[in-house]
Amino acid sequence: MNAIRIMGVALLGLLILNVVSLGLLWRITGPQGGSQAAEFLMHELKFDATQRKAYWELIHQHRDQMQKLEFERIQSRNQLYDNLGKGDTTQFGVLRQIQGKTELITFRHFQAVRNLGTPQQQQRFDHIIKEVLRKMEHSQQPAQRPRNKPN
Repeated sequence: MNAIRIMGVALLGLLILNVVSLGLLWRITGPQGGSQAAEFLMHELKFDATQRKAYWELIHQHRDQMQKLEFERIQSRNQLYDNLGKGDTTQFGVLRQIQGKTELITFRHFQAVRNLGTPQQQQRFDHIIKEVLRKMEHSQQPAQRPRNKPN
């Protein structure tokens, strides 16, 4: 019994270490391409140094919030599939809530970004926001493998 407890504690420690390591790695490298969207937005809106600094602060706040939600999403998804044999689908509701929170956080983030701008920059922001979102979505999609054509 004592050996099982030690292994359980060791497993929990390794799991926590893994999550922390991945979080630090993600924080250092950031989402690939996310910086491209940020650079595109700053360039298109012609942000000055003060606006750029405030924008990067907003980006870091947004990333922190999204990391927490991503961790929740992964846990909920794992619980969903842990209960696959039981047919328990209660985690779908949790996953929908997490997706809703994700959209709301991102919406509020871009409201704050828009408010950094002058009235002219805000007009330009309104014209490019969908392109910024596409750039962000594209950067978060895994690379797709080429499909083999049937003979």
